[in-house]
Amino acid sequence: MSPKTTFIIKEEIISQVREAVKTGTYNSMTSFVENALKKEIENLKKEKIKKQLEAASKDPLFLADIKKVEEDFKYSDFE
Repeated sequence: MSPKTTFIIKEEIISQVREAVKTGTYNSMTSFVENALKKEIENLKKEKIKKQLEAASKDPLFLADIKKVEEDFKYSDFE
């Protein structure tokens, strides 16, 4: 069984969640909240990767490694 957690959420948001459940979009408020949290966690992961890629694109050592790999495989593309 999952642990219970309490949050304080604006009534306007709760009303919208209840409406989504009432119309059948979600089975329960719990499933709605869990789904929303999963999506946000995925967004945070993607944003972290994006920032890491941006940092790598400015890292001279990383760029040198990419250039080396490209050189090593430049002829394999024609096989």
